[in-house]
Amino acid sequence: MVRVLVLQPAKKIMDKIVEILFTPQPRHPKEWKPAFLAMQLGFIAGGFGLLGRDLLIFLSVENWTPIIGFELLFASIIGVGFVLHTFGFAATGVVIACVAGVASATCFIVLTGWATSFYLWYVNLAVLTLAVPIRGWTKWSIAISFIAVYSLAYLFLSESAAVIEIPTLTEQILAVSNIVGALLILGLPMGLYSKFLVEERERSERLLHNIMPKEIADRLKGNKRTIALENPEITVLMADIVNFTAFSEKVSADEVVKLLDGIFSEFDDVVEDLGVEKIKTIGDSYMIVAGLPQHREDHAQILYQLCFELHRIAGGFVDDEGNSIRLRIGLNSGPAVSGVIGKTKFAFDVWGDTINTTARLEAHGEPGKVHMSERTYLIIKDQFDLDLEASEVVMKGKGKVTTYLV
Repeated sequence: MVRVLVLQPAKKIMDKIVEILFTPQPRHPKEWKPAFLAMQLGFIAGGFGLLGRDLLIFLSVENWTPIIGFELLFASIIGVGFVLHTFGFAATGVVIACVAGVASATCFIVLTGWATSFYLWYVNLAVLTLAVPIRGWTKWSIAISFIAVYSLAYLFLSESAAVIEIPTLTEQILAVSNIVGALLILGLPMGLYSKFLVEERERSERLLHNIMPKEIADRLKGNKRTIALENPEITVLMADIVNFTAFSEKVSADEVVKLLDGIFSEFDDVVEDLGVEKIKTIGDSYMIVAGLPQHREDHAQILYQLCFELHRIAGGFVDDEGNSIRLRIGLNSGPAVSGVIGKTKFAFDVWGDTINTTARLEAHGEPGKVHMSERTYLIIKDQFDLDLEASEVVMKGKGKVTTYLV
């Protein structure tokens, strides 16, 4: 028991350290967050590399003090960059660390010679600087400076003798470690950063596909012009919850949202399974279209069948008095225009008389029934062996309209 009590605070401390090291802080710039973990792992891997290199030098080089002294000096500066990056000062931390890394590489070349391959870090850190989201002119200035230092080092130091003599085996081990380390320190952040960018892109695409058909989303990504489609024959379904206004006035906002989310989420599932398009929700109304952006011959039939599935789903929910939820559904077929307009908060939508008529059919419908236009009825009646009695409804702007209720 005592041991458990002792371990719990230690575990909390470790959890806090892990959280600080591997979770972006609130002030961390948004554009840097995908690269945060990659950069942190790069810093940590570099730290372990430094310890291994210093141990090798300590064990094999007689005059090791200047080498390790300068190494620790520059390592402390890189450590400052690591701390700054950890606590959200991302760009400053990375720039400080990269500049210190270039200075450290130059010092090592002077002390141990060109053959130890520390020159690889010039290109390595230049590429890393270009990869991270530092302001354009700043990153290019820094990267070009690193390459300039590399060029000068090649001209003046590549043939120079090392200040401190080191064993051949140590020289070879340092060269190999720099080759592997350069690949690791650059490859690890770049690889993880690329992975995060791919995940972010896929997440954005899923979000975009959730608010409009995939074909439209793909066109929108490649074309900034207004997207408009002529749809000569589609079927539109509009469903509305009966007595929803009265219900929403009697219950809390949480209960209203919970009910709508529950019903519409199940609607979303069946809509996706059937391959038709949810256009939007407006309050307690839910709008579905079949036959766009790609035409389908069964546009009316598929939505007629869907009507009864929506009634079944809604009936599985109850209002504040324990009564089953009921829908009014309007169903209509005809031509329409669809597209995406605007620059901000844009959405895919459908316009035309077919849409307006569907809305009026829904408004003049009856709870638990499907109110369809004559046009839709004529398309589906043979397939479903329907023999319904026609009725006439007076609609605003249209006069008397023949409809069918089922």
